[in-house]
Amino acid sequence: MTDGRLEAKGVLVSGGTSGIGLAVARRVAADGARVWILGTRLETVASAIAELPAGAAGGSVCDVSHEDEVVTAFAKALRFLGRLDAAFVNAGIDGQNRPALELDAGHFRRVLEVNLLGAFLVAREAGRAMPGGGAIVLNASVNGLQAEPNFADYNASKGGVVLLGRTLARELGGRGFWVTVVCPGYIRTRMTEHYFDDPATAAEILRHIPAGRMGDADEVASLVSYLASPEAAYMNGSVVAIDGGSLA
Repeated sequence: MTDGRLEAKGVLVSGGTSGIGLAVARRVAADGARVWILGTRLETVASAIAELPAGAAGGSVCDVSHEDEVVTAFAKALRFLGRLDAAFVNAGIDGQNRPALELDAGHFRRVLEVNLLGAFLVAREAGRAMPGGGAIVLNASVNGLQAEPNFADYNASKGGVVLLGRTLARELGGRGFWVTVVCPGYIRTRMTEHYFDDPATAAEILRHIPAGRMGDADEVASLVSYLASPEAAYMNGSVVAIDGGSLA
């Protein structure tokens, strides 16, 4: 169900070509927004745009860990959208799934560059692009609230995103912004599918989710659409888990 809560708004979605990001792009477009999608490959950006209503979306290739690319992407987004009202800061990569003492430093660094530095750069440019205020929604993870063994790299990056969001909420909350953080649990996406290839692993994961199932990306998208709208303005600083009860 959609309600037009984002009618005529301009929304940027980083990591918008698949999974939660693509689901959010679809949902905010259905709720009336014009959308600019960031992705790492031209063909996937084009494919995502093609899934949205004609004329409602554009996009560009951007590695969010590179400052110059993020600045350029926002300039393109503003030309297309006319104005920016909300940003979903979503681009990220997974951890290595290894004990901390066996982690590769290069991969650890790359996870922090994409998940944390990239989140900072996109959120910073979003704030600069909205001088009158607006919504910044950061995608973290339940791993940012509760450590999962063998994911020190991912946990650290997402814990950083949670505190980045809270910091921005304190700094920007008096200037017309509302900054929120969503913390999904296991959501069925391309990044999580492989955890369910092994029935024993899947059963162990589901054992810790009271709802007894994985979440759906569209469920996260519904939450993000609300948080991106003026209806959620007083939720500034909120960190919202959407995890089937795994943190309960």
